[in-house]
Amino acid sequence: MATFVRNRVLNQLSWSPETECDRVGRRDALCELDGLLTQLEEINLRGGKIPTRVLVALQRRGVAFRPRVGAAEMIEAVFAVQERYMRQPIGAAAPDAGALAELRRRLAS
Repeated sequence: MATFVRNRVLNQLSWSPETECDRVGRRDALCELDGLLTQLEEINLRGGKIPTRVLVALQRRGVAFRPRVGAAEMIEAVFAVQERYMRQPIGAAAPDAGALAELRRRLAS
């Protein structure tokens, strides 16, 4: 016998409309960053050097970093860049720009 539970959800989240072109571009960027993140995690586990092709791809997606940066710091930077591509519900608080600026400053120094 099935039991049905009815939930009343007040103040449901809603997002502003998005064009198909914007959606595809945003999802493509997130997928590429996710793939780069996977590679960085593997490099971090093995303790290796980040390949130039990965660094170039990260720069193309807007990840700023200084020379000879470690994989762990790059992972943190990718998370920060991914935030730009995440949609926020209408009425949500804006992301903390100060924390993002501090991370960029640390990675660039």
